[in-house]
Parts: sequence; C-alpha cells; structure tokens
Amino acid sequence: MTGLDKIINEIKEESDQTTAEIIKGGREKAEEIAAAAEKETAAAEKEISSKAETTVKQIKQRAADGADLIKRRAVLAAKQEIIQETLDEAKNKLYSMSDNDYADFLEKLILKNADQGEGSVSIGKEDEKRLPADFISQVSGKLPSGKTLVKASDPADIDHGVVLRYEGSAENLSIDELFASKSDELTDIVKDILF
Repeated sequence: MTGLDKIINEIKEESDQTTAEIIKGGREKAEEIAAAAEKETAAAEKEISSKAETTVKQIKQRAADGADLIKRRAVLAAKQEIIQETLDEAKNKLYSMSDNDYADFLEKLILKNADQGEGSVSIGKEDEKRLPADFISQVSGKLPSGKTLVKASDPADIDHGVVLRYEGSAENLSIDELFASKSDELTDIVKDILF
C-alpha cells in the first residue's frame, strides 16, 4: 500500500468513526426527544383526562340540579293548583250556604266593617235575590250608636257580597275581593292544613 492509499484509508477510517459517532449521537438525541415527548404526551393525556372527568362531573351535577329544579317546580305547581282548588271550593261552599246562613254571614261582614256616620249598602246582583227585602234595615238596627246604614237604590256591580258607601269612600266587600285581599293569608292557612 502506498502512502496515498494509507492516507485515504486513515481518512476513511476517521470518517467512518466520525459518522458512527454522529449517528450514535443522533440516535441518543432522538431517544431523548422521544422520551421527553412521551412524558409530555402522558402529562397532557393526564390533564385532558382530569379536565374531561371534571367536565363530566359538572355536566352530571347540572343535569341532576336541572332535574331537581323541574321536580320542585312541578311539586310547587301541583301544590298551588290544590290550594287554588281548595280556595275555590271554600268560595263555592260559601255561595251554596242556605239563604239564612248566608244572610247571617253578610250581616256579620257588614257589622264588622261599618264605619261611623250614615252610609249606604249596595248588595251584589246574585245576593239581592237571596236576601230578605228588609235585610239592610235589620242589620242597621244592630249597629252601635253613631252608625247607620240604608239600602242603596242600585245593586252593586258585583255578584256576591256588598259594597259599603260613605261620603267620599266605598269599601268593596264582595266575596271575590275578600278572597283576593286575603289570598296570601288564606293560601298559608290552606298550605298548613294540606301540607
């Protein structure tokens, strides 16, 4: 082998050795990158899984809360319907009292709400038929001194109950108005009884 061939062989051996070292270094670097990527992937998978689990829990909780709200609304609506039916039934029982009992009820209502001075009483259209002709004079005779009532010439623009009129004022004592004005109180009473 000549000197040139020897130099070429040395260069080739050195080149092969350098190439092997570069390839080895590249493989090591690739393995490091792959290991780091695997760690990052595992961490990302864990984070995504944790977020997904939290999201699923939140969705399930919202669904349960929504279902509970729907149930509570349905129960509340049913209770309100039962309460309203009970109040309507109470009003109908009042309307269906015997004429004497109904007259006693209206008498007590008028006596309780009569003001000082002279006033007039307009009777509801439906009640006008049920009450004796001298009903108001009988009630007026039971009022304490200083209170007087006369029957108004025209019926009240209500079906059941009376309207008391005094100079400059009127008090609507219709059955519908009485129930409406005491709605919250009556609702609470019915609710306590039923539930």
